[in-house]
Amino acid sequence: MTDAPILAPRRLDRHFRWRGTETSRLEGFSDAVFAIVLALLFLRSAPPQNFHDLKAAMRSLLPFAATFAIIVYVWCEHWLFTRRYDLRDPAATVLNMLLLFLLLGYAYPLKFLFMLLSVAWFGPIGELDQRSMLVGFTGGHDLAALFVFYGVGYGAIFGTIALLYVCALRRRAALGLDEVELFLTRSAIVQALLQVGIASLSVLLAAIGVGLEVGVPGLVYGLLGIVMWVHGLVEGRGVRRRLRAVGGGA
Repeated sequence: MTDAPILAPRRLDRHFRWRGTETSRLEGFSDAVFAIVLALLFLRSAPPQNFHDLKAAMRSLLPFAATFAIIVYVWCEHWLFTRRYDLRDPAATVLNMLLLFLLLGYAYPLKFLFMLLSVAWFGPIGELDQRSMLVGFTGGHDLAALFVFYGVGYGAIFGTIALLYVCALRRRAALGLDEVELFLTRSAIVQALLQVGIASLSVLLAAIGVGLEVGVPGLVYGLLGIVMWVHGLVEGRGVRRRLRAVGGGA
């Protein structure tokens, strides 16, 4: 951990002093796991051997783009946390490992869900069609289970991120967090818990069977855009108010 964190002239996260200025072994290991997850999501057993295979590979880019966006979003959250705090204590290390474990376990359910949606909405991807994907599928109970798997994984990942920020908050004295940084740390906890809340709502709706036929448990994730937008507005106002209080301007 650096002794004198520097507030760099940057546009991203400019009100937070970044204490992580070098890539630690833990962060390097984490980046490697993120790369493995992306490889597991996209790599095929063999490169395309004919035009039919090439078309299938190109059509698989759509569900891959959705899964890629989610994994990159989690990576960005993890990267921002390491830059802000550079925590290397046992609790943060254990939570970091838990996050990576959840991400690896979440990869295949995530890929399956978006592949199934893509096949259902846009047609077969090579030899993969809706019938082949639903082998062993017994109806509403299994559909509910699919949404539960997704929601539990998503909620557990962001719950772990919330706990990482709780670790940082508990070490605020050692980290030397100022008033704005304390507010942003608490705001990050709220942001992660809001995502856990949306995932929990999806799991609840799936468990009690609300709107399974039209995918209501999945559609509730659309609330994330609105919730995160409102949270961003509240966070921005809170930062500006604290900056004015300490004479830091807007």
